[in-house]
Amino acid sequence: MSEQQMSLELNATGNSIPEACPLLRDEIARAWGLPLGQRVEVCLRGGERSAAIGKLELLSVPDFPWNPRQPLQLRISGLHFSSRDIERWTIF
Repeated sequence: MSEQQMSLELNATGNSIPEACPLLRDEIARAWGLPLGQRVEVCLRGGERSAAIGKLELLSVPDFPWNPRQPLQLRISGLHFSSRDIERWTIF
């Protein structure tokens, strides 16, 4: 691989998004209207934990072309959930 190329390794761990792809993450964040990569408090619908605080991380890249109706698999501080589970969020 030359110096000008960057390996994104999107298929390395089941299509997970590496930290080296902030532009891709930001494009997905805009399409879904979520603060991916930012420190947030997320309130979830139902369940045993109703809120989580931490960095909102994208666990896997959604299908392209982007369809904001497709649920995203997300994580905050080890808690895994879907974008459909979010009731509301606040950026810290």
